[in-house]
Amino acid sequence: MAAGGGDTISGMFWNPAVVNQVEAYQGEQHLTGIFPSSKIDIDASTPTAIFGNSGDIGKNAILIAGYNAYRINEKVAIGLSMNTPFGLATDPRSNWGGQVYARSSRVRSINAAPTVGYTVNDWLSVAAGVQIQYFDIRLRQAFIGLGAGATLPGAGSASLKADDVGVGFTAGFTVKPAEGTELGVGFRSAIKHNLKGDLYFPTPGFPDAKIKGNVTLPETVSIGLRQKLNEQFTMLAGLEWTNWSRLDRVRVKSRTGGGTVTTLPFDYTDAWFFSVGGEYAYSPELTLRSGVAYELSPINDKNRSNRLPDDDRWWLSAGASYKYSDRFTFDLGYSYIFVPNKSKIEINPGDADAFPGQAFSYRAQAKTDIHIVSAAVRYKFGGSAPAALVLKD
Repeated sequence: MAAGGGDTISGMFWNPAVVNQVEAYQGEQHLTGIFPSSKIDIDASTPTAIFGNSGDIGKNAILIAGYNAYRINEKVAIGLSMNTPFGLATDPRSNWGGQVYARSSRVRSINAAPTVGYTVNDWLSVAAGVQIQYFDIRLRQAFIGLGAGATLPGAGSASLKADDVGVGFTAGFTVKPAEGTELGVGFRSAIKHNLKGDLYFPTPGFPDAKIKGNVTLPETVSIGLRQKLNEQFTMLAGLEWTNWSRLDRVRVKSRTGGGTVTTLPFDYTDAWFFSVGGEYAYSPELTLRSGVAYELSPINDKNRSNRLPDDDRWWLSAGASYKYSDRFTFDLGYSYIFVPNKSKIEINPGDADAFPGQAFSYRAQAKTDIHIVSAAVRYKFGGSAPAALVLKD
């Protein structure tokens, strides 16, 4: 929904053309708390079920984001956004029944996007920018090999750590074809990361290795619509496509010999996000909003893993904005994300994510929901509140 602009410049993340709505200088600082709960229950027919279920694998996280925009002249505006677009962390019990597939996982990114916008006329504005992104991945799982500490239970952990900085671009436009109507389209390019790091083994018979691997994180197209119905009500709608199908299997290679050390199977499909919502101006100072969204996950019954047992899910959101003065506005929001049914995990002998020598079928079910609480402060300096743009004949 933010791709269509509105009163906040945080939409620059989806559509850089939102930068053009700034009158003088505008900034925003966002703080978001993510509180997931996810549990994996192993089917009794799986031999490793004797070691127990995962417990709650969800890891709470606090994310910080910032947006700044400045108008240079009547036509040109510049901006900078700082975000964490890709990230997850899961941490099951160490000696659980799925430990040979996952003990802990963490993926983290930090993205900076400087942007330049141009106002073509009263109804069309465009923008483009550069993405500079740091990406870090850390994976850990039980290692079954030879020697002490290489059998279950009590096996040591093999761990992989790697990171990189990659570059991409972003572009978009905003049109206002009629009074009260605003449509925005944004594009964030794919970013290729040439990861380098280390692979550690817990037993002397398997030496640690310097590793490398290429991961391309997907491009995204976002479409947002704002339709003002009257002085109090505004309708919002959004559509987003993410090309996760480009993330298939990552070959982790030795930096010395060049051979493949291991493979990380993803085999994702494309993701879609559909959202509708509304805003209600209760008073000149207080605006209320709510919305519902449905997300088609890139993860399904064929590629779901113990590291990220994701599935198609619903979002229910509500929030409010309080305009303290012409310069300062405070925002508060809440989202509840849930998967209606349990998600199946199945790993059979010969599958890409089966452990070497696996002779049985691993079957489990996951149940996940997430609470998200966010707060933001918006501030403006150097100008009065902008007037509405109206299409001229």
